[in-house]
Formats: sequence, C-alpha cells, structure tokens
Amino acid sequence: MMARRPDRNEELAHLVQGEQTDEVRAFEDRIAARALSDLEARFGVLTRRSITAWTVAFGSPQAEASNPGALRRILAVIRAAIRRLLGPLAPRTEQALSDALLEAVRLGARQHAAFLDEATGRSRRPVSTRPSQRLRERVSAISDAVADRRDRALAMLRPNLVRRWSDAQAGIGVARSATTAVRTHITTVVGEAVNEATQAAIDYTGAKKVWIAERDACVNCAAYAGLVVAADAKFPAGLSWDPSQRGRGKAPDAPPLHPNCRCRVTAWDESWAQQGVISMPEALRREARRSIARGWSLPTESGAARIRAARELLRVGAGLPKSVEEVARLAVAAGRFQDRTVPTGP
Repeated sequence: MMARRPDRNEELAHLVQGEQTDEVRAFEDRIAARALSDLEARFGVLTRRSITAWTVAFGSPQAEASNPGALRRILAVIRAAIRRLLGPLAPRTEQALSDALLEAVRLGARQHAAFLDEATGRSRRPVSTRPSQRLRERVSAISDAVADRRDRALAMLRPNLVRRWSDAQAGIGVARSATTAVRTHITTVVGEAVNEATQAAIDYTGAKKVWIAERDACVNCAAYAGLVVAADAKFPAGLSWDPSQRGRGKAPDAPPLHPNCRCRVTAWDESWAQQGVISMPEALRREARRSIARGWSLPTESGAARIRAARELLRVGAGLPKSVEEVARLAVAAGRFQDRTVPTGP
C-alpha cells in the first residue's frame, strides 16, 4: 500500500469537502445557466419598464394609483410579461436536468473512485450505474414550484389589490422567485444523483458510509458531519446542534437533508485511518464543531439558531482550541456573530 503522509486523512476530508463539492457546484451552475438563460436580466427589464410606466401615469413610484384605467393597463402588461417569462421555464429546466442526469450520476461515481484512490493508494474504476426511476421522476417536480409562484404573483397583481408601486413590485418579486426555486431544485436533484451513485459504489465495495457536510453547513447538517453508519443503514433522525430543531424529520438514508443541501456521503473503512493520526470522520466532526463555534454559515440561516448551537456546543464541550471557543463565548454573550463568512484559506 502506498505510504501516507501524517496529514493524509485531513487531505481526504479536504478532497470531498472542498474540491469535489466545488466541482459539483460548478456542474449545477452549468445546468442553471441553460435553464435560466437570461431570465434574471429580463425580469430586471420588466421591473424598470413597469416603474417608469407607473411614474408616468401617477407622478412618482410613491404615488397612489389615481387612474383606474391606467392601473389596469399597467397591471395587464406586467401579468402578460410574467406569463411569457415563466411559461417556458419549467419545461426548459426539466430538459436541462434530464439531459444532465446521467452525467451527474457518473460524476458521483467518478468522484467516489477518486476518493478511494486517495484513501487506499490503489486505483479504482468508477462503479457503473444509471439514474434511478425515482431520480428521473424528481426532475419534473419543478413544474409545481414554478406554477405556484406564477399563480401567486398573478393573484397579487389584480387592480383591487394594487394601490402603490410597492404592491406591484411585490408581485413581480414573487414571480421572480421562480428563478431561485429553479436553482434550489437543480442543487437538490444533482445532490441526490451524486449521492445515489456514491451509495451504489459503497454497496459494491462493502465499506461503511460517512456523512460529509460543507464548512458553512447549517446547524442540522453540521450535527451529521463525520457520522459513520453501515452502508445499508439509515442515519439517525432529527440531529441538530440547535436544541430547538432536534427531533424533526425522518431518518435519512443519505443527503441532501433539505433544499439547497450539498452534503454528501462517501465510503469509509477504519483500516484507512493511520495509527496515531486523526481519522477523516473525526476531522469532519472537528471541522463541524469549529464551524459552529465560529458561526460560519450562509446569510440565509437564522442567526439565532447559530447562537443557540454555539451555546449548546460550549455546554457539552467543544474540544477546540481556547481561542476558537472564546469566539463562541463572546458571540453567545453578545447574541450574534460579528462575521459568519467561512474563510477561503485552510
């Protein structure tokens, strides 16, 4: 077996948590670019033209709609534009995802083989697999999400509900949120495809599976980081560093745990760990504790949840350097983290 440097297990964690996750993210971006095309820019044009029309008709964006006929005309144009912009979105997204599904599964298989190469020092061929029927059916779920946002937007843009430009802007915003729904759906389906391929490879090799979370994973995913279970076993249900979120949901077979989740699994065998050196699962668990202590998270996650998680970490014992634990103590005392951005360096 190839000799491993003392930091090999941490390098393995970096491979799956960093390099391979970045590769998956870039893959998602290519699908999203095809699905969304120039839709964001076209919504921007709609917003600018609509506010100009409102200003011409009523004097300023802050002015109330004083002419019912002008209001009906403005809203009719906005509603027609929303139908035109969102009409092809779901079919285009489904086509882009369907075309990329086999490649996503192959990406997962290839990445798993690359991990095994690094972990064992022996070259492995990717385990051949194809997208499951369940995965193919997941692709079409975006239709309901886009239709829901379109219908809600159109309902908001009725003359009896719109009095100021801000009301019209809110309706356009709901329609525009379909682009976010598309990105979320792509991330989720690609994550499921990558993990489906990895699970098939783990079953083939007979190893256990370990949960890998991003460095800025949410308080729930961070609680799963580094957890090892048998290949055919489920992970425990309802784990979270935030006590108020514990016990929710079913026991997952594998990630994703929630929309936009980029967690993943990979194979693990205790024989791959080096004597006297921290194992990859423990490196993942330690990194997750450090993330909780430092408050590293996406802006969309509740700051209060991060504080509750940090308080819980300190209560049970973080096992981290004093300087890192002090960051958590200060944040808990202040009720907020000053900076939640995960550093890009090591």
